[in-house]
Amino acid sequence: MKNEYSAKLVFNKRINNDSSLLTFLCPEIASSAKPGQFVNISCSKLLKRPFGVCETDPERGFFSIGVREVGEGTREICAYEPGQVVDVLGPLGNTFPTEGVSKLILVGGGTGVYPLYYALSDAKKSSVPTLSVCGFRGSDDTCLVDEFRDCSDRFIVTSDNGDIGIHGNVLDALKDIGDEDISGSTVITVGPDVMMKRVSEWAAEKGLPCFVSLERRMACGVGMCLVCTCKIKSPKDDHAFYNKRCCADGPVFDAKEVIW
Repeated sequence: MKNEYSAKLVFNKRINNDSSLLTFLCPEIASSAKPGQFVNISCSKLLKRPFGVCETDPERGFFSIGVREVGEGTREICAYEPGQVVDVLGPLGNTFPTEGVSKLILVGGGTGVYPLYYALSDAKKSSVPTLSVCGFRGSDDTCLVDEFRDCSDRFIVTSDNGDIGIHGNVLDALKDIGDEDISGSTVITVGPDVMMKRVSEWAAEKGLPCFVSLERRMACGVGMCLVCTCKIKSPKDDHAFYNKRCCADGPVFDAKEVIW
């Protein structure tokens, strides 16, 4: 069973019209979380809400998450004020496989950029060359653009309406990446399923390993309730599949195993 801690909100920074970056004081999470993992945050509703860890500061005991308002629970969490104490379960799930990676291509969409930024920061500490591509609906929807630009060796932003960066989606940006940037890279991607599916197909065409972080409704976060199962290809039969728990067996999976 994972540990549950009390965490105090230190900062609540509004990122855009419906999203906030929340920083909590919790030395236990800050010192143990790894890129790709998530935490469950309490609210007044029955179930905690899951969020990918965006950043950690072990020296000060801080960890951050990005929250978009999509319902009553997330709306409540976005409205938390500094000093609020919450229950946190975690860190939960597995991690991005970044050890031994020589180059990284990071592809994020919407709020998927929050956990992706943690992987980017970790890669920078290890001096791993990075190319980041982040896609949004428009400039009003962006988050962490400046942070990605400062942390990435090369950064591309796209928007559906064309008011920031490339007019199009992340696949439009990936198509223009040269062989020099692609060769020897590992791809990690977080965002809507349709985006991750297309990114994984692009990576397969280029012969690149690709890892995706799946988002599912997670009731318990520790694999007991089986709400967040996802279909994974059987290694013995191309026409068969079996279920894995997104929270306990993931959320990070090898893209070639996922049945979209």
